[in-house]
Amino acid sequence: MRALAWILTVLLGVLGLGLAALALGAFASLNLAAPLWLRSLGTLSTLALGGAGGFAHAVTLSLLASALLGLAAYLKPRA
Repeated sequence: MRALAWILTVLLGVLGLGLAALALGAFASLNLAAPLWLRSLGTLSTLALGGAGGFAHAVTLSLLASALLGLAAYLKPRA
């Protein structure tokens, strides 16, 4: 049971970090002075998740990433 909790924690952590990177790119795509590689992450998030890009899209991604990382921290097995 403990190994399953660790696997779930790592999986949620990786998924949360991926969504956080997409959220960072979505925020960067709002600024034309941002580096190209960072704006490319924003374009990737818009294409992958569908919908129009914008501030609401970036905030939604950051809230989802925060929820997943919080859940991963909550489910982490304790000693």
